[in-house]
Formats: sequence, structure tokens, C-alpha cells
Amino acid sequence: MSITCLDTAKYNEASSLIAVCKSDSQQHGAILRAAHYKLGSLIAEQIARNLPNQQITVVIMMRAGLCFGMGIADGLEYASIETPVLFHYNNEQWKKETSNCPHALNNTMLLVDAVINTGESIIMFSDQLTQSRQIIFAANVISKKGLKNFEDKEVYAVRISENSFVGSKNAVARDGKGPDTGDRLFNTR
Repeated sequence: MSITCLDTAKYNEASSLIAVCKSDSQQHGAILRAAHYKLGSLIAEQIARNLPNQQITVVIMMRAGLCFGMGIADGLEYASIETPVLFHYNNEQWKKETSNCPHALNNTMLLVDAVINTGESIIMFSDQLTQSRQIIFAANVISKKGLKNFEDKEVYAVRISENSFVGSKNAVARDGKGPDTGDRLFNTR
């Protein structure tokens, strides 16, 4: 397993952004979106360093992955890596998305989501990408309990969390359910 988290200097620099993103922060909307975007750009610096001269297609798992994924895509482009950006809502939409940009599937695919709990859905989607050269995963936070599903995969994450819960309309985490990241990002809670 290859999990790359923010290096210590960047993690310390980003500690206030990380605090905003935590489910118990009570932050939502523009403040949360900006924090996700900035953290995405910080992890993009490490991705660019580790994968120089590669063609990378960023695939954003919608909708929670949008701000973090755009931060990564922009960060990669600022590092002079041309970066097609595709969006995954569901399989039907994905077929349409890729028919408009079939060459992007031949690149290294970077699948991005804001939160990975078990990783089952993002791994299931990655299994469909058989023609890609390489598949890498990125998340703002990955649950420690989901790490076992990534033993043979390359993952970039801002941090690893001891917590794991199902997104719900709760304002705070309780009984295995917590505030949905997408709802917090887009004020739809």
C-alpha cells in the first residue's frame, strides 16, 4: 500500500484548513469550499512532485469531491501538468462524459473524493477503468477502517481519520451517522 499524506511542514501550514473541514467544525458553504479547494492544491504539489511528466486526468466524484478535486486539478496545472477534468455522477452520465473526451482515459487517472470511508464505491468505479495506464486515488480524508481496501493501491490524502460514519442530515456525528460533506459544502443540509 502506498499512502501519501501531506508532509509535516504542509500539514502544519494547513492545520486551520483541516480544522474547518472536520465534521464537528460546524463550518459549511463558502468557508468549507475554500478550505477543500486549498487543501486540494496543497496535495497537488506532492502529486506533481511524485508524478513528474505524467499525463493525469482528474476524475471528480460528485458532488462532495468537487472543490477538493478542482483544487487538485488547478494545482497540477500550475505545476505545468496539463490536466483534463472529468466528473462522475453515475455510470450513465460517465459514458456521456467520456464519449466527449475519450483520449483522457489513456492518461493516469486520479480519482478524487472529499471523504473515503470504506472506499468500496470508488474502487468499484475504478475497476471499470481498464484501459487507463494507472489509477491513483485522492481524498481530503480517508478513514483508517477503509485503508485495508487500498492495500494494493496508490492513495494521496490530506489526513487519515480514526472516525468513520455514514453521511446524514445530522448536525453532529452520533450513532454512526454524521453531517454529510456534500450537504455541508453546498448548504443543502
